[in-house]
Amino acid sequence: MAVELPEKFENIVVNAAEKWLETRGMTRDELRSFIEKRVIRDNELSPKIGEDAPDFEAELLNEHGGRTGEMVKLSSYFGKPVGLIFGSYT
Repeated sequence: MAVELPEKFENIVVNAAEKWLETRGMTRDELRSFIEKRVIRDNELSPKIGEDAPDFEAELLNEHGGRTGEMVKLSSYFGKPVGLIFGSYT
């Protein structure tokens, strides 16, 4: 199942050190196959430009970044501009 990989993923396959592959118990071909499957899945499941964003629910944080226990759905903001910031705040 040969898939043309985006450059950043091709670089991962090509530049993976033998020691790195060994510690993960995989060959370069197995790594390529793993990444190809991921790329195919992402292309099939990811929203396309112009499509509605998938609805999801997330917890609101307080002004200090602490958890509030208050959940909100993206769909509750339908028709309003929304900015989403994803990251790790741990």
